[in-house]
Amino acid sequence: MKNEGITPEGKENLLSQLEGLIGTRPYFYLKFCSEEKYAQDVCDGNLFGNTASYFREKETACGERGQGDKYELVLPIKTEKISIYNFETGDLFAEFDGGSARFQFKSDDIIPIVCFVGIPLRDMVLREADEHHAVFQFPFSEEEYNNMTQLFGKYCVVVSARELEHRIDAICGKYGFDYIFDAVEYCEQNRLDRMKAFVENSKKRFLYKNADLSYQREFRLAVAIEIPDDNFLRFGKLESAHVLLSETLQNIAFSIEYDSHIKENEDGTEKIN
Repeated sequence: MKNEGITPEGKENLLSQLEGLIGTRPYFYLKFCSEEKYAQDVCDGNLFGNTASYFREKETACGERGQGDKYELVLPIKTEKISIYNFETGDLFAEFDGGSARFQFKSDDIIPIVCFVGIPLRDMVLREADEHHAVFQFPFSEEEYNNMTQLFGKYCVVVSARELEHRIDAICGKYGFDYIFDAVEYCEQNRLDRMKAFVENSKKRFLYKNADLSYQREFRLAVAIEIPDDNFLRFGKLESAHVLLSETLQNIAFSIEYDSHIKENEDGTEKIN
């Protein structure tokens, strides 16, 4: 049964069943690299990190949004107006012009950050499915595919999400390093939960970026240590890692096999269980 034969209800049921088996996190991560030797570093589990200050300075230096991010781990606060009034009566005593400020933690600028592309199964493109398997492809746009090397890098390392997550947790646990590894939330700077993460000094503050960068689909690792002199975080060889040319991703498909059977909805249309 091809994709066009799957009802929206059937697709949702299939995705829910698969998420029940493999979870809602990505099934694999992508790491784009400009050179093959950097891709081999990733395969060896040597992950090159940079700091928030590096990303801020990168945009300032190159002037290209996305290559860097001048708002990285910075919370700009702007007040339009400050009023002093009687809370009981509402009588206004005085008004002052607003101002602006930048809120950030200086210690954030020594913490290594490693960026991956992570695409949960629900965000992948379902090409076909039947009672035995489902085939997915990446959700990149035609323009993104055409500019893949320029936008992301010539080489792409594809690695099992479970293996990478296990290695990170094992090494950080062994040495007592706190860390966060999760999806970046793309939103406005003044969204309440984003501001709250800064005010409460929560490590979730590492997971917020401005909405215009959402095309990056980033999953971010931040480890609460001072970045090593050579910038590498070492987690051991990743057995599942494979290096591809980024330009070939458009033709890559992923098949998930399962034991299932087809049932009918009340209206007679097919659904997958």
